Amino acid sequence: MNELSPSPTTLLDLPVDILLLIIPYLSAGDFLSLTSTCHALHQDQFTKSPTYWSNLVRHTFRVPNQPVVQNDGRRWMKLYKRLRTQSRIYTWGNNEKACLGHSYDLPGFLRRDRGPAAPPRARAVVPRRRHTSWPAPMEGTHDLGVISDVQCGGWSTTLLTARGGLYTVGTLDGMQFNRRQRGVPYMQAAQTQPTGLRFPPGFAAQTAEREEPATAIRQFSAGRAHVLGLADAGGIWSWQDIEQAGILVKFVHHEVRDGGVGGGRGTVRKVVAGWDKSAALVEGTGIVVWGVLKREPGETEIEDAMLVLESEVVPGTGFVRSASRQRKALDAAAGSERNGQASGSTTESQLGEQIGEVQNFIVLEHLILFNTDLGKVFASQIHWENDSQTLSDPIELPLPTTTSTSENASPNPADQTFTTDIQGSFRSFAVFTRSGAVLTSTQDKLMTDIFNSSPANASNPTDSDLSTHLWTAIPALQNNNVISLAFGDYHYHALHSTGAITSYGREPQACGALGLGGGQKGDPEGRLRGIRYQGVGGDGRLVPHAYMRGGGRQVWFDDRSWEGSGKGKGSRREWIQYLTSGGVDPEEAAERMRMALGSPGLMAQGEVSEWVEREGRRWEERFVGKRSTKGQGGEDDDDDDGLGAYFALSVAAAGWHSAAVVLVNEDLVERVRKGCEAIPAGEDDRSPSSTTTKNEESPTEAEETAPSTSSSSSSSLLNRATATAEDYTRWFLGLHPYSAPPAPSTPHPSNPSSQPTTHTIEQIHPPPSPHPSASTTSSRPGYITLGLSHAWAGDHFPRLRLSDGTEMPGTVELDGWRAEEGGQPDFGRLVPEVEGMGLG
Repeated sequence: MNELSPSPTTLLDLPVDILLLIIPYLSAGDFLSLTSTCHALHQDQFTKSPTYWSNLVRHTFRVPNQPVVQNDGRRWMKLYKRLRTQSRIYTWGNNEKACLGHSYDLPGFLRRDRGPAAPPRARAVVPRRRHTSWPAPMEGTHDLGVISDVQCGGWSTTLLTARGGLYTVGTLDGMQFNRRQRGVPYMQAAQTQPTGLRFPPGFAAQTAEREEPATAIRQFSAGRAHVLGLADAGGIWSWQDIEQAGILVKFVHHEVRDGGVGGGRGTVRKVVAGWDKSAALVEGTGIVVWGVLKREPGETEIEDAMLVLESEVVPGTGFVRSASRQRKALDAAAGSERNGQASGSTTESQLGEQIGEVQNFIVLEHLILFNTDLGKVFASQIHWENDSQTLSDPIELPLPTTTSTSENASPNPADQTFTTDIQGSFRSFAVFTRSGAVLTSTQDKLMTDIFNSSPANASNPTDSDLSTHLWTAIPALQNNNVISLAFGDYHYHALHSTGAITSYGREPQACGALGLGGGQKGDPEGRLRGIRYQGVGGDGRLVPHAYMRGGGRQVWFDDRSWEGSGKGKGSRREWIQYLTSGGVDPEEAAERMRMALGSPGLMAQGEVSEWVEREGRRWEERFVGKRSTKGQGGEDDDDDDGLGAYFALSVAAAGWHSAAVVLVNEDLVERVRKGCEAIPAGEDDRSPSSTTTKNEESPTEAEETAPSTSSSSSSSLLNRATATAEDYTRWFLGLHPYSAPPAPSTPHPSNPSSQPTTHTIEQIHPPPSPHPSASTTSSRPGYITLGLSHAWAGDHFPRLRLSDGTEMPGTVELDGWRAEEGGQPDFGRLVPEVEGMGLG
C-alpha cells in the first residue's frame, strides 16, 4: 500500500505575517516582480507595505525617519520613485556668510535701476543679494546626486547625499577666529558653493563607485556652530570648521560599538548638535552629552580622534525595551533579555514603567527633551561649568487633554496626551500627539514654570492650569497633516504630509525668512501674503488670519525667474506682482489696494491675503487639472502621482534663514507653465496691436512677429515695462514713484477723519500730483504691452465682502470663496481665537 506523499508547501501557504517579514530583504525590482506574480500578492498590504517602502527609502537614500507618516506605505512608494531624479535644495532668508548657497541678484523685473544714469534712490536698493524672500535653488548641487536631507546652522546650510556625503555652504562658526595658519587670526571663510566636509588623511573619502562605512554618514545634525555626523560603521564625527578635517569622537567613560548597525549595547542610534552642546543616544547607556570639540592651534589633521573626558548621561534614559517597541512596559515579564543580559531587576522594571525607552530627543540651549515609547515627554536641565557638569533628573511634562476641536481629532483623552514625536532647536520646540495635535512651547516657559518655579508648581506637574500654560495649540497646525516643524530664531515652518510647507512667526528686518515674498519694507507682494512690516527696521509679522484653523501661508517653489530664462513666466510669484500692480485695471482697484495693503487695520489685509492664499493653493488644479493638485489621490498610473509639481520632503531652519529638500516634477512644472501662458480661446487671431491701448506706445508689427534677437534685449524690455508698472503701483498706493524725482514738499490740509500717525505701519498718504504717464490709463504695463499672454491676465485685484459686511470699493463683481473649501471662513470666530493666544 502506497502512502500518499504530503503536498509541497507553497509561498502562498505561509501566513501573511511571515511574508511581511520576508519582503524587506528583497530589492525593489525583486519585490515588484514577486508582487506581480499573482493576484493574491498584488494586494495593497503587500504592494504598498509601509514597512518595506519606508525601510527602502531610508536605507537607499538615507532619508530621515518621519514617525508621523511611518505607516503611509503609498506615500513612501511615491517618494522612492521620485527621489532618484527629482531632489532639489531650495533656500531663502538672510544670506549672511553666503549661508543660502546662491548668489542670485534680484530678477530683472524687480531691479530698481534704470541704467547708468539711475537716480540715487534707485541705486541705493540694488544690492539685495543678502536677502532672498522667495525660495531659490542652491547652486552647484547638480553633480552631488540625490539629496536626502538638509539642516541649517547659525551661519551655514548642510546637506546629506544618498551616498553619505556631507556638503556645507556658508561658514560653520561665524564668530570663531581661524588660527590654523600663522599670522593674524581671521574669521572662517564663507563657502559660496557646496563644499564637502573632509575626513583625516587616514580615512578613505567617498567615491562614486563605493561607500566607505567609516566615513559614509547615515544621519547628521547641524547645531549653531558645529555639525555632527553618524557613520555607517557607528562612529561619531564632529566638524567645527569647513576647512578642517572632522574629528572622530571617542568616549572615556562610555562604550560605543563600532559597526553597530544591527543594534545592541553601545550602538549609537542618533546624534544631535545643539546650541553649544553635542549629544548622542547610545543604546544601553542613554543620552550622552558633551561639549563642542575643536582643533587646537597647530594641531595637525593626522590626529584623527579626540577623547571626550567630560561627558554626562541624562539619568534614566538607558532603558531598552526587550520586546517590540510598539508595546508598553506594563506587561514586561521579569527575566527578559536586554542586550544579552538579564534585566529583571526592580530598577529596570521601574524605568520601563515610569520613563520607558527613548524614541527621540532634542537639545535646546539649556535643556534636553525626549519622548519615550510610553507616550511621555521629559525634560532635563543642563548645568555645565568648567569644573562641574551635571544633568538634572528628567521631569515629565504635562500635556493638556483639550487641545483640538477639529472633526478629525481623536476623542480619546489617552491619545491627546500620548506623544509620538518631539522636534525643536535653540529655544523653541513642539510635540506631536497620537490624536493629531501639535503643541508648541519654549524653553523660557519650562525654565519659569518647571525648573525655576515655586515648590508648589514643581511638586504638582499634573496641574491642569500648568499644562494649559506650557503649551500653545496653534489652530492652523491641529489635525492638518503636519509631520515636522523647523524652528529658526523668530520664524518656524511646518511640513505637511501633502508636501506643502507653511510659515509662521516673524522675519526680522524683512529678511525673507518666512519665504512668502516681500523682503523689503513696503513691498506690496509681502503684504498681499499677509505680512505686516513694522518698526524702523521693517520687521515682518504675519496677520492673525495666517494662524487660524484651515489657514497657514504656504511657501511657493514654482518661480524660476532668477535663472533669467522664460520658464518662470506665469508663475504664482508673477501673478502676485500682477495683482499688487492693480491687476487688469489698476485705476479701478486703487481704493481696494489702499484698503488691503496700505491701511493700518487688519481685517481687509487678513481676509484678502487668505483669499489669495486659497487661490494659490489651487494653482495646479486651475491650469492643469484636479489630479495634479497636492492632496488629490489620482490614479496609480498617473504621471503626476498626486504629489504635485513641487513636493517638499523635509524643511530646516536656523537663525534667519531656511532650507528645504523638494522633489520637482519637471514634466508637470512645464505643463503648469504652458497652462499659465495659454492664450484664451477666441484670441488666437487677434492683431498684434490689440494687446495695447490706443494711448500706449505699441511696437511695430515687424517687432511683434519677429523673434527676439537676444535674451538681453527682451529682458531689458521686461525690466523697463515692469518698472513702469511699479511706478503705477506706488502712485496708486500714495507712494512716490521710483523713477520720478522727489516732489517738492507742499503743505497738505489736515484730515480730521484720518487715522493718527502713531502706528508703526508705513503711512499711506493721499497721492501726489499725478505721474506724467498716468494721464492715460493702461491695462497692464509690463504684461500686455509685451504681448505676454497669461491665462490669469484678466484677473483683477480681489474685491470681497468682508466679515463685518463691508463691501470693498470697486465696480467689478465681488469675488467668491471656493465652495469645495467650505466657502468664506468664519473670520468672526476664528480670528479672535488666534488673537486670544497672542499670535499674529
